[in-house]
Amino acid sequence: MEKDKMSTQLDEQKVYDEFFEHAMHLLNEHQLSVELIAGTMVAIAQRLYKTHLNDKDYKDMMDVIKEANVEPYDVKKVRIH
Repeated sequence: MEKDKMSTQLDEQKVYDEFFEHAMHLLNEHQLSVELIAGTMVAIAQRLYKTHLNDKDYKDMMDVIKEANVEPYDVKKVRIH
């Protein structure tokens, strides 16, 4: 059982890292705005939740997200002039 949990955590970290890396690429290499990148990721997440959860679970998830205590990244966007 512990092996499955560890595998799941590694998968979760891998997915998170890939999304983060791509977001940083779009911000830094393509000079896209934080609002565009973050807004797009939120929109995709909401649509995935809306597609796969029933109405009550979707509302509960949105409440959890709204109330979450989120720490900012210690990463600065690089601007190339």
